[in-house]
Amino acid sequence: MKKINILSFFFLICFSVHAQTEKGRFLVGAGTNVGLSEPSGMMNLSFSRQKTFIDDDLSSQTNFNNLFIAPKAGYFIVDNLVAGLDMALGWGNGTTSIDGASQNSDINTSLFGFGPFVRYYFSSGKVLPFAEVNTLFGSRNIEFTGAFTSENQQTFTNIGGGVGLAFLLGNRSSIDLVLNYNSNRINFESENYTDRENTLGIKIGFTMFLGKVPEI
Repeated sequence: MKKINILSFFFLICFSVHAQTEKGRFLVGAGTNVGLSEPSGMMNLSFSRQKTFIDDDLSSQTNFNNLFIAPKAGYFIVDNLVAGLDMALGWGNGTTSIDGASQNSDINTSLFGFGPFVRYYFSSGKVLPFAEVNTLFGSRNIEFTGAFTSENQQTFTNIGGGVGLAFLLGNRSSIDLVLNYNSNRINFESENYTDRENTLGIKIGFTMFLGKVPEI
């Protein structure tokens, strides 16, 4: 009888884990990237300070804060495999000051993008390894005011992916930790040139699994 109870216990654990990622359920979540990027930020959560020495007696300093949120929603087309839509929302602001200058320059940025993603979960208990890939298409606006005024419109294409761990919180949610890679192709429309930005960092997210959990 004791052996039967132990087997039943492990069966319940395996079943509850599988039920979260089975065909027909939905996934919704949001996260942010913490990694290395340019001072004005592209798609990450950052608080940076950069100092540039122009010559022996002159230097400039830029302080910049960037907020980035990546919501997502998907559907499990088969067990453990979910496909859906990623979004990218970003806002940033900063100030550049030059020694001896009477006026600072302010920087404000905004970003929006969306595109498809695919994620596959590997069932293994209360911690689920997974792998995902995604593509984003969007635009970013950068506005300078103060000592000089200008506005720059950019479009971008992002290809990303990573491997991570989903730490399950009950039957309907998880905290996700992802080693994430992003490659951005940025088109500067007003200046007619293209730039590339590659980043490797950590993605932190929260996920909810929606839909009816089947009864045992």
